[in-house]
Amino acid sequence: MASLLSALSDNEKAELLHDIYYLNMRELREFCDANEIPYWIHFEADDGRAIKSRDADRKGIVIDRVLHFLNTSIVKPRTLFPKSVVSMKPNARAPTETDRILYGQYKNRDSRTLELLKNLTDGKFEVGAIAQEVIRDSWTRKHAPTYREFAQLWMRASIDHNTPNPEWAYLSDLAKGTADSNWKKLREKKAGAVILLLRKITAQSKRIDSSIQASEKR
Repeated sequence: MASLLSALSDNEKAELLHDIYYLNMRELREFCDANEIPYWIHFEADDGRAIKSRDADRKGIVIDRVLHFLNTSIVKPRTLFPKSVVSMKPNARAPTETDRILYGQYKNRDSRTLELLKNLTDGKFEVGAIAQEVIRDSWTRKHAPTYREFAQLWMRASIDHNTPNPEWAYLSDLAKGTADSNWKKLREKKAGAVILLLRKITAQSKRIDSSIQASEKR
């Protein structure tokens, strides 16, 4: 299928692809809702039903879905954690390093969980984006790591993470030395320009769809 980006000039396309990371989650979700792009995580119940969770995909995943849609006109499927990595049964006991981390039981801010992960990483473990990325990627790949394995994966990811992810716009600009006291206004300006370009794309797409429908009725 044709790329929706063909509605833009080369300069507009370059601007959108470079500055889309300045959109915040509210702005991204508005575009996703308008184009039926999923961003809520679902998990598989014991009976096989897909249940909508209270968790949303990370910003990087949402942007990847938006870019895929713009490039292909195809919507990527939603994130679905298989039942093999899910348990909604409460677990009151303290976790051990050989326990598997299951979605629905993992409490990343539980003091006993934090103590265990700190012990397994020589005190280095931190709750944050890297930890979330590592565990959710594991669950998406149908794997529930043990706490020991998760600690090792987190350590490797932390070492490899030399620069901020592109979707962490402020941290990326900070690392490049371009984030100053006016950064919020810069973000709003760039995000506003991207939103206008997205509206131009969708308007063009709707016109094409209307033209196709009219032709089919003749």
